[in-house]
Amino acid sequence: MNVYLRLTIILLIFFIACSTQQQFTGLDPDTLRAFDDGEYQVALGHYEDFIERHQHDILSIPDSIYLGAGLSAYHLGQPEKSLNYLNLIRHTETADAEVHYILALLNREIDNLSREITALEMYLASEPEGEKVFTMKERLFETYAESRNYEDAVKIWGEIEEHAGRNEPLLNTYFLVQKALENDDVLDDIAEDLLLLNPDNTDALYHVARKYFWRAENRYQTEMEAYENNRTHQQYARLLRAFEILNTDFHQSLNYFIRLYEIDPRPAYARYIGNIYLRFNDEGKARYYHDKS
Repeated sequence: MNVYLRLTIILLIFFIACSTQQQFTGLDPDTLRAFDDGEYQVALGHYEDFIERHQHDILSIPDSIYLGAGLSAYHLGQPEKSLNYLNLIRHTETADAEVHYILALLNREIDNLSREITALEMYLASEPEGEKVFTMKERLFETYAESRNYEDAVKIWGEIEEHAGRNEPLLNTYFLVQKALENDDVLDDIAEDLLLLNPDNTDALYHVARKYFWRAENRYQTEMEAYENNRTHQQYARLLRAFEILNTDFHQSLNYFIRLYEIDPRPAYARYIGNIYLRFNDEGKARYYHDKS
């Protein structure tokens, strides 16, 4: 085979390959140029024209066409159209981190929580070291909490705690997650952190207010029962010592409940305040707050 014939065959194979690739992708230079130049309306027109021309055989429409159409529509502020196109390729290899990121945003806009969670998870799987990782993990934590996937929420919290622990809404969500899981051993610490971020955080205030109230009330009941069963000088002295401690707890609880009541005068808070004043033998204030409850 002479050199010229060999060169001709190589060039023929090259042109066939290029033609096949263009047929497979469905992308022509004008479409690519328009998209790369930010002329998304022009690009979208090309993509949708291709889709329309191949409606008789949708299997001949490459995923790259839906990708270009979906991204173009997104940049043009057409969320419904973008979502429709990108949903067609969300489980294909064509869907990269950018696609999953956009799908997460679009599904959040329409309040499709399950689809948003899937998009967030797929983004993190496809780009675990991406620039949006922390933002996406924080949002995934919120969606897990919202969908009551509490164990998953706790798991991912460990990955975002360093940053999220200084964010009151996120930390408050974590508090509510642990409360739902009845992990009472960690609630005190979280409540304290919340109050450092915001002294008027009502979830934290209510938690610590109830903690001090019931610690005092339970001890009051225990000590009174012990004294009723054994009315001796020694038992009475023990009762007085116990009162010094539990009264401190009642005062702590009262301070928190009054702050809560000032923020939001709920009947439940008033009831607690009235009960504390009963323990202090202040019947006037007890009656006042019980009337509010």
